[in-house]
Amino acid sequence: MGYDSLLRDAGEVIKVEVSMREPLLTPVVQSPARTLLLDPISRSAAVPSFPVPCLSLEEAMAEKLRAALSRRDVAIRDFYDIDHAVRERGVQLDDPKLLGLVRRKLTVAGNDPPDASPARLRVLEAQLEAELRPVLREADLALFDLDRAIGLVAGVASALL
Repeated sequence: MGYDSLLRDAGEVIKVEVSMREPLLTPVVQSPARTLLLDPISRSAAVPSFPVPCLSLEEAMAEKLRAALSRRDVAIRDFYDIDHAVRERGVQLDDPKLLGLVRRKLTVAGNDPPDASPARLRVLEAQLEAELRPVLREADLALFDLDRAIGLVAGVASALL
């Protein structure tokens, strides 16, 4: 999707990925949609939050792990999201319920087999500057450690064996 930026004299793009290949494994939850945009005077949110239907945290993490392990074209955004969830939300990747959801997602027809090989994951290094830096604030990028994220995903791959 695209929009005309008020800050730059150019259009901007928002990537939206929607997949309806498989049924949800956990119930949908209502979560608040919020903005980072602040009113310059009050410093409060420029748009009030509102509830939207979302994947549960468990399902979202299982889907991110499935994608990190089996996406045909490995994507650094999956590794960033997993690292962020572990670091900021305290997600436990060794949780048996989460691992069970990942296993179920990997059995859906059309998924490639899990692959956490060094050759496949080496592609992520080039994506750091080209795909991650342009969409993150510098402070958020500084907290990301690609080697740690790869280790997290590799640990899940080992736990699934």
